[in-house]
Amino acid sequence: MPVTRFLRSSTREKLQAVFATRDVILRSDGRIRYLRLTTRTQIIAVVALTVMGFSAVTASIGMGVQQLSIRGHDIEVRNADDAYTRLLTEVTGYFDQFSKSAAVAVSDETYLLGLSDDESAARRRLTGSAQGDFWALTTASPDEQQALREKLRLALRDKLASFDTDLQRIAARNQSLSKQLVETQSKADRLAAERDGVAGERDQLNHEVAVQHNENQALTARVAQLTEATGQFDAQLEVAAGQQAALTAQLADLQRQLDQTKLANLDLNRQVAQNQRALATVISQRNLVQTDRTDMAGTIEDLKQRLSTLQESQASFVSHLTERARQNLGDMEKTVQMTGLKVDDLLRLTTEPGLGQGGPFIPAATDTKDANERKLLESVATLDDEVGRWEKLQVILRSLPLSAPVDRYYISSGFGERTDPMNGEAAIHEGLDMVDSIRSDVLATAPGRVVFAGWRGSYGRVVEIDHGLGIMTVYAHLDSVLVKVGDLVDYREAIGKLGNSGRSSGAHVHYEVRFEGKPLDPMGFLKAGRYVFKG
Repeated sequence: MPVTRFLRSSTREKLQAVFATRDVILRSDGRIRYLRLTTRTQIIAVVALTVMGFSAVTASIGMGVQQLSIRGHDIEVRNADDAYTRLLTEVTGYFDQFSKSAAVAVSDETYLLGLSDDESAARRRLTGSAQGDFWALTTASPDEQQALREKLRLALRDKLASFDTDLQRIAARNQSLSKQLVETQSKADRLAAERDGVAGERDQLNHEVAVQHNENQALTARVAQLTEATGQFDAQLEVAAGQQAALTAQLADLQRQLDQTKLANLDLNRQVAQNQRALATVISQRNLVQTDRTDMAGTIEDLKQRLSTLQESQASFVSHLTERARQNLGDMEKTVQMTGLKVDDLLRLTTEPGLGQGGPFIPAATDTKDANERKLLESVATLDDEVGRWEKLQVILRSLPLSAPVDRYYISSGFGERTDPMNGEAAIHEGLDMVDSIRSDVLATAPGRVVFAGWRGSYGRVVEIDHGLGIMTVYAHLDSVLVKVGDLVDYREAIGKLGNSGRSSGAHVHYEVRFEGKPLDPMGFLKAGRYVFKG
């Protein structure tokens, strides 16, 4: 009993492994239905197909056997017809032979009864030894003639007895041939009837085989249609999964970009977290639906409604993000404008080769998408444009020197026209003179690369830093230099000590800001910095 149970369990497991439960997705007029093919259903279908195939093969074999039987009957009928023809020929020959023998007997009898006929007629009727006896009879004496006539009569009697025997044998043979002819004709009729019956059975069997063949073709076509429909629905599911994965990746990338900003808002982070939780909930629900499709038929409309609601919520959320991004862009553009630089010129420089570019992939909206999805994609595309502009402005702001090069200072000489402190004549001052204690730290006002560090004529000891996008800062009259050419300096990193080197009337740092080689008023940058870091 345990062995039997084990074999049954093993057989059941193997059948379940081969005929695993399959779901066929049927989509019609925008509605999706699922047809579950259980292991039992698949086994029954395979058995039915096997039985039908076996029936078709059996019918074909039976038809072949019947055709061979019919061919054998046809051969027998032809043989019987040939035998019948031969019998008729043989009977006809015997009748001819009988007629000839009868004619000879009548001729001989006539001769015996009319010995008085003329010699010429006797010669014509007698042959061989009888003709010799006849000549002997005509030339012999009367006694010899009597003896010869008796001899001729005995010979004629023997020949007539022989003819009677031949006639009896011919009659018996004729009777036997007639009987065989009747039997052959009867057999031929029976074989013809059997052939007609077999032909009817063959026609009926051909009809049944044709019906069975048509049913097999219809079933095969139906199976092919179901297989093709299954492949199409699987492809549609893969496309939908790919679209969902792309949208998930886009939202994740957008979240990563938003997390990197220093000006992110706490309320914005909270909304992003809520959106992530909602998206995770939807993904979890979809995974559960994929693992248990039997319940999907009843809940798919509800899921579509919830997905539509979620898409509306996401579109609203993305619109809110876009508005907040636009507000931040306004503040950032205002900051740049306060420095005296043109935003468009700087944005043009950020698109030159070598600068990083990116952003989530947003597929173009098509007519096949529903209104909510198109609205969401359009909102995401708009947000992507705003985020791209925001990223470029972030690059610009990181390159702008928005702070002072010393912590505590007062300005002893401003930007523009002034009276030269050495000779008292009118002069152009291309920077700010910022006074602080001697040998206090002079700090980099933005990250960049040192392009000059050393003595430069009346400027004394100078450090020049390239911040990218054509923006450079100059720090002159230093007491000492702490960096060298090629060094990368960070924001607020010490680059030298405040001093009085070069053409200088006292300890201070001469600070310049240049854009594409042209000097700009550093005070605009300091005001923009105070605007950015207010509060």
